[in-house]
Amino acid sequence: MTRRTVAKIITEKVAIGISACVYDCPVRYNGRGSDALGLLGREKADFVWTPVCPECLAGLGVPRVPVHLTGTGQEVLAGRAKVLDRRGNDLTEPVIAGCRAAIESLERAGVQAFVAKESSPSCGLYKARVGKKRTESAAGSGVFGAMLLDRGWFLIPDEGLANALLWWDWRRRLHAWLWLKRQPLQRSRDLYDAWHPVKFVVQETNRPFADGMGRRLAALPRGAATEELEVLRQEMLDALQAPSTRARIRGALWKAYSHARTKGQLDGIDLHDLTMDSPQVRENVDQLVHELDMLERISFENDLLFGTSPVIRRDGKRVKALGQKTSDVPRT
Repeated sequence: MTRRTVAKIITEKVAIGISACVYDCPVRYNGRGSDALGLLGREKADFVWTPVCPECLAGLGVPRVPVHLTGTGQEVLAGRAKVLDRRGNDLTEPVIAGCRAAIESLERAGVQAFVAKESSPSCGLYKARVGKKRTESAAGSGVFGAMLLDRGWFLIPDEGLANALLWWDWRRRLHAWLWLKRQPLQRSRDLYDAWHPVKFVVQETNRPFADGMGRRLAALPRGAATEELEVLRQEMLDALQAPSTRARIRGALWKAYSHARTKGQLDGIDLHDLTMDSPQVRENVDQLVHELDMLERISFENDLLFGTSPVIRRDGKRVKALGQKTSDVPRT
C-alpha cells in the first residue's frame, strides 16, 4: 500500500530574534523605532521574539552619534576596516563587543532565525552602507549582519514584512527550513524522505536546483556517509532561504489546488469559501494571502499536502482538538 504524504506539523512557538528598532523599541541613534510586526496581528503570538540592539549593547546609548563602516562587516571583523562615528571616533572594539553580546543572548534564547534591520550599519545583511567616506558608500553587510550570516541561521530582512504576501512567503520557508534542519539523518533514504515535502517550495523558487538535487539524491548509495548527507542538506537549507515572487506563488497556489481537485482529494470537504483564480486573487495581495491561508487550513484539517506550504504551524491544542493522535502527526 502506498503511503500518503501529508503536511508536516510543528506545534512549538518558534523563537525568532529581531533588531530591537523594528520591534517598536526606540533604540535607533535618534531615539526612534518602528513596528515591523504590526501586519502580523494575532499571528505575532505564534512566535517568541527576542529583540536585541548591538549598538546599545556596545554602550553607545540613545540618542547617539550615528556610525558608519569603512568596509564591510566581514572586513571589520577581520581587522581590515573600522566602525567610526561622524566625529571620527573609532568605535570598532565596542561595536564588535556589542554584537557578540547580542549573539550570546540569542543563543541563550535558542534562536535560529532573525529579522534584521537591513539598512543598519550593525544589523544589515546585504544593504548596509559601507565605504571609507559616508558620502561614498556601497551596499554590504553590517558587523552584526556578518556574524549572523556566519551562523547559518534563517535570516529575514525587515523588508520581508512590508506586506502580507512577503511575510507569508518568509514564514512558510522558515517553517520548512526548521523542519528540514531537525530531521535525523542516518541513511540516504532519510534525506530523500526529508527532501520530498520541502522540494515543492524550492521547485517554485529555483527549479534547476530542485531538479538537480533530485538526480543527486537518486544517485546516492544506500550507505552514503553522514558527512555527504549533511552537505546536501545544507544546500537544501540554503535554497529554502531564497524568496519567491507574487507570480510564482499564485501559480503554485493554482497548481496545488488543481492537482488536489483532479485527484479527488477535495471531494466532500469544507473548502472555506476558497475562490482560487478569481479576479480578486489575481489582483489583490491580501486576498491572495487569504487563499493561501485557507489552503493551509484545508491541509491541516484533512491531512493533505499542498506544495505551497508543506510545513505548517498549529497550536498543540488545535492538533489535539482535531482528534489527531501523536503517532499519526509528523512533528519535529
